[in-house]
Amino acid sequence: MINALDYAQRTNTIGSLRADDVSRAIAPNVVSTQQIQPVVVQAPTDNVASAALAQSAAVLSKYEETMNRLSQRLNEPFVTVNTVTGDTGIKQAQDEYDTLIRNKSPKSRRK
Repeated sequence: MINALDYAQRTNTIGSLRADDVSRAIAPNVVSTQQIQPVVVQAPTDNVASAALAQSAAVLSKYEETMNRLSQRLNEPFVTVNTVTGDTGIKQAQDEYDTLIRNKSPKSRRK
């Protein structure tokens, strides 16, 4: 989403963005409303399939553990350092923002 807005801003097309464009940027791979066929899984009949299922269960367990740790980490507070002047300062960011706002319309339309 941020990349799409950034691109629209750089190409001076941000004023022509539609709700469809934003929706596509947020969820580009949305499944259509077509009926999804159910998948039937049969019980394994040999040791190879049993081993594959056990390995898949182990991988899913590790994935779940990783996702839980990530969720916990994202819920922790984080510290930021903000500068006022310089290349990464708030003043530089404000000046760039003001320039973008000033340039969003053609010079002939400016008052």
